[in-house]
Amino acid sequence: MAFRNCIICKNNDNVESYCEQDGQLYVKCNSCGLIYVDDFASQSNMNKAYTGGGLKSFRRKLFGPIRRMRHISRAKHFTQRAEDIFKFVKNAYARPAEDKNYIDIGCNKGFLLEQAVKNEVNVYGVELVQELMTPFKNTYPKSKNGIFHERFSNVASKFDDEFFDIVTAMDVIEHFEDPLSDLKHICRILKSDGVFVIQTPDVDTKEAIEQKCAWGGLKPLEHLHLFGKSNFEKFANDAGFSDVIVCDPVEYGDGNFMAILKK
Repeated sequence: MAFRNCIICKNNDNVESYCEQDGQLYVKCNSCGLIYVDDFASQSNMNKAYTGGGLKSFRRKLFGPIRRMRHISRAKHFTQRAEDIFKFVKNAYARPAEDKNYIDIGCNKGFLLEQAVKNEVNVYGVELVQELMTPFKNTYPKSKNGIFHERFSNVASKFDDEFFDIVTAMDVIEHFEDPLSDLKHICRILKSDGVFVIQTPDVDTKEAIEQKCAWGGLKPLEHLHLFGKSNFEKFANDAGFSDVIVCDPVEYGDGNFMAILKK
């Protein structure tokens, strides 16, 4: 059986079956350690994994027009998380962030963007599930025109080269169907002195290795490519980033790592 090529090694010479979940097969490249879904599920099934199905989507649409950020369940928790992450991002940028252009890819409910607004940063966001961002738009109407509800590859084409000072993608790159292409887009729109900060599940953690198919990072309808600290730098270099610092995460979760990328 011929598996899909590893996106880091560019071949399938040392790829083997890893585990099967929900009818989807994860494979592993033993040359670099990348774990990835060999054949993606249908687009409709992947979309359902994000929207939560018809009932949840209906409720969001029904109550969205009257909701604000403070009405979101566990808002205090998400706000504290966003404060911690944005503090990390500001330290990585290492210069005043005011009046800078910032985009959060996969912004979910917009708590990280909220921190940027409070820091007087020009905010943009990408979130496929439109209803998730309604409370943010209601709370910060001046920022709503910078929110896009389509694939990042389409959004990136709307911006000139070196437009953004700061880019973040928290628990997002594992969702990309073509992560190398998407990171190249990010590299293009990032300023030469800008910073790109990511967080993503880490296949090199003890939990991932010992739990294997039971590891929480394996979600084949969503997590399509799973990296580790050991292979991410090469992947980022291939996308055009010359300065890559891989570090411990702000939140550990099922086992994550963070990385600071610069051109």
